[in-house]
Amino acid sequence: MFDTHTHLSDPVFNCDLQNVLDRAKEAGISTMIDVSCQQDLWNKSLALAKYPEIYSAFGIHPHEAKTAAPADFIELEKLLAHPKCVAVGEAGLDYYYNHSPSAIQKEIFIKHIDLALRFNKPLIIHCRDAYDDMFEILAQFKTLPPAVMHSFDGNAKQAQTLIDMGFYIGVCSVITFKNADDFRQTLTNLDCSKLLLETDCPYRAPVPFRGKRSEPAFVKEVAKVLAKIKNMDVNEIENITTKNAKTLFFKE
Repeated sequence: MFDTHTHLSDPVFNCDLQNVLDRAKEAGISTMIDVSCQQDLWNKSLALAKYPEIYSAFGIHPHEAKTAAPADFIELEKLLAHPKCVAVGEAGLDYYYNHSPSAIQKEIFIKHIDLALRFNKPLIIHCRDAYDDMFEILAQFKTLPPAVMHSFDGNAKQAQTLIDMGFYIGVCSVITFKNADDFRQTLTNLDCSKLLLETDCPYRAPVPFRGKRSEPAFVKEVAKVLAKIKNMDVNEIENITTKNAKTLFFKE
């Protein structure tokens, strides 16, 4: 299996990362992407590339957009050239928390789209309460990079629009939550060939681990629920989503 969105460089994993990786291996997780979207964690994420099962993505989160400086983008370009960097991001818009002014978020998001196109790497998009502005920005580009909508939380129309654009939908632990009936219903009609599994660890642990630190091994719980939603065998879901991830990130 493939956990397409982790934050293993987060300090909460400092004390027991090897144990976390061992549990992931036991759960059948063979590949993980560490998504490093805070400038002060980029070097730490790069160091994780020593593990054969961990790949990297680098970007500036919309929360951090107001702190982005020209020097950050010079460094970012160096990181994107690393052989184990497989994506740009996560980057995008977040109007739920709005930690950075929306105008700056848009500017930084556009820069990430340009970087993904220049480096021929997929884009990991973060969007919360900002779908209209996100679609408006994407419409400005004649050509878009391949992309995944990380931790998708929109409606069925928005999901289908993204799929029609060729994008993937990141399915995270939210589908295991009791109050996620609408999201589960949305997933029933989406093409499995455009779905990816992710934990977004250490955040939002799935049922039955709510309240605990999330970790890659828990992506198995996401796969189980998605299999029920799609009325498929869990092994089939695991195989399809892993193939999808390899197609997006490794161009296999």
